[in-house]
Amino acid sequence: MESASGPPALTAPMSADPDNSLPRVRLPLVKPADEIVPPGRMRVLFGCLGWPSGVLEVASWAKREKLAEPIIVQVRPGNPVDERFVQRLVEFDPHLVGFRLEGGQFDEIERLVRTVRRHSDAEIMLGGPTATSHPFDVLEESGADYVIIGEAEKSFNQFLRLAWQHNSKDRQPEIPGLAYRYGGRAYLNTLPQDGYGRTVLDAERLVCCNRLRCLRCKIRPAVEVELIAANRLEWSFLEHFDQQFDSLYFTGGRGCPGACTFCARLHGNEARAKTAEQLLDEILAADRRVSDGTIKVTRWPLFEHTADPELKEKQVAWAAIYDEDFFLHRRRAIEFFGLWNDSPLKDRYRLSLQTNPASMLAAGGHVHEELLGWIDRLKPMVQLGAESFNPELLRRWHKRHSLAQLETVLRELDGTRQDYTAFQLLSDFDTTPEELVETLRRLILGAHKHRRMRIASSPFTIPLYDSDARKLLEFGGRIPDGQAVHFTDYERPQPGWMDPLAAELADLADAQLQFALNPPHRDAALYRAFEVVLERVRRKGSGTLIDRAERAMEEIKESRFQTVFP
Repeated sequence: MESASGPPALTAPMSADPDNSLPRVRLPLVKPADEIVPPGRMRVLFGCLGWPSGVLEVASWAKREKLAEPIIVQVRPGNPVDERFVQRLVEFDPHLVGFRLEGGQFDEIERLVRTVRRHSDAEIMLGGPTATSHPFDVLEESGADYVIIGEAEKSFNQFLRLAWQHNSKDRQPEIPGLAYRYGGRAYLNTLPQDGYGRTVLDAERLVCCNRLRCLRCKIRPAVEVELIAANRLEWSFLEHFDQQFDSLYFTGGRGCPGACTFCARLHGNEARAKTAEQLLDEILAADRRVSDGTIKVTRWPLFEHTADPELKEKQVAWAAIYDEDFFLHRRRAIEFFGLWNDSPLKDRYRLSLQTNPASMLAAGGHVHEELLGWIDRLKPMVQLGAESFNPELLRRWHKRHSLAQLETVLRELDGTRQDYTAFQLLSDFDTTPEELVETLRRLILGAHKHRRMRIASSPFTIPLYDSDARKLLEFGGRIPDGQAVHFTDYERPQPGWMDPLAAELADLADAQLQFALNPPHRDAALYRAFEVVLERVRRKGSGTLIDRAERAMEEIKESRFQTVFP
């Protein structure tokens, strides 16, 4: 489930603070828990197909307000019947069972809903990114009783409180972000983030009855920064988490002020970040669960591609902080690095952080000196939302950074003598074969200049959720008949909504670029990616396209064998 309403009151816009420091947090956010305790507590079982992203935040807040006794049980994907999950379901006898639904998981969730129906009288609630994107479809096709949209902490707790009231079903229209059935019909209390360009009043004019007049919130729920700061994760809820994870994962904050056309915007434009102390405490608490065997992680020599001889052989696990832009709040990041440096965690984990290149730059256009110093000392895996070396795509995608800014950041990161990652998108729905060839050429030449850069590539942008790309497709009449007949069609890697040859070339290149994330295989993967594209262009392309691709290959060959200093 995603973690619920109203804009955060204390988050200043980026321009208000040139150093991007965090706002002060005023606590407490809500009335003392003793004043809001219902007649009893709901037994809630959350099932997780992987890491308990979002679920742990929602369950912890419900427990904090004394509204639920939650447990979080890992479910083994692919099993027709997970007997261990069924046994715990029967033993715990929950009032409510919840699952988080992400892309590609719908068949698994349908199976789990049927399993719960066979072995329990519990009601079923779904949340998460896909549920937020397609609440009506998910509600009607999954067999669940409820779908909760957006960040769920407050909405979920309101649901739990009302469950103890007389005629509680009649009060469900009060809960922002809830989709439910009533009288044989499905209802939704919240429109998409911007209503796809419509207001609540516009929506009312489209129907013949008053069923939409119960809307309490015209945007999907998002919690205040005070609630995020007040919540504390209860790792003791986890049961049967014996899957070996590649990483520990943590949510450092929610929301981003960017306007990227392909972004799902699940958490809105208001950035709300956890404090440095809170984030470190969460990692320490999770590490204790690793020590006692509740959580299992794999350890590798993750520093092996850094220049620090003391780190190269150290066996560590990843501690990945998922924040749309970790360095957006620069003071918080620097404070966190200081705490991490004084913590024993640095001997057991390597940090992984996501950011936009522009957030690393100081007023003079260079990388912030103190920030760069900490990166050099701690050697975190900095994952840059670079997206492309093609300036036309950066412009079209409304990225916050320019190509010149990206190059500045890459040069400075090279100076820290460590590996880092650049996310790359090869295409969008307007990409032509000629542009795909040019984008791939620029990517390869850029990589040759930055030998320590790992590449995380995707062929193109799937039209997710409330993204501008999705709206342009749906309301621009660009989806051919029969191409999107089911909500899961939006999760296909190449749904046929772009130039067929461009789509084919993007797929061919990406099949090779998946190996560019591994430094020893990177350059070979880059070369092979262009090689397979050139082969296909020679068979299917026009004379002009063939000529362009062949000239690009000659340039790539020349660059490949030049002496480049890391």
